[in-house]
Amino acid sequence: IFSYKDHFKIHCIRPATVCGFSPRMRLDLTVNMLTYQALKNKLMTIHGGAQIRPNINIEDITNVFIHFIENPKIESGFYNAGFENLSIIEIAKKIKKKINSDITILPIDDVRSYRLNSDKLINTGFIKKYNIDEAVDQIIQKYNSNDIIDNDKCYTVKWMKKLKL
Repeated sequence: IFSYKDHFKIHCIRPATVCGFSPRMRLDLTVNMLTYQALKNKLMTIHGGAQIRPNINIEDITNVFIHFIENPKIESGFYNAGFENLSIIEIAKKIKKKINSDITILPIDDVRSYRLNSDKLINTGFIKKYNIDEAVDQIIQKYNSNDIIDNDKCYTVKWMKKLKL
């Protein structure tokens, strides 16, 4: 794709883990999964907890795409989009402040940690407006209004295994 960068602008966006309510709700992503567990079971189960995960509110990732559409002169390139690099236990504690629930920590089965630096995106003039706390609030509201339907489509691996490709 980048071999065409002299002919038109190419912006490759690398989003962090997206959190918040969506029409195809993702209950297999850290913030969404833990919030849903806390609401449904009054218990969040994490493995290890020290692993770092970058996050971006679904409203902000939408705004990133709008930002690039509305600013076509931004230089071609790769842009990270993520603003909250938090450990899984930090995410669980944020959720616990909003939902009365327990946290169970099991032995670690996934030691990966990763972070995103979005300075290049910010330098284009993008302004982050939303965060994890607002995603949790939105999920709570949607859960309480029965707008979250837990089915295989909420879990990408389960959903894709059922697709006949």
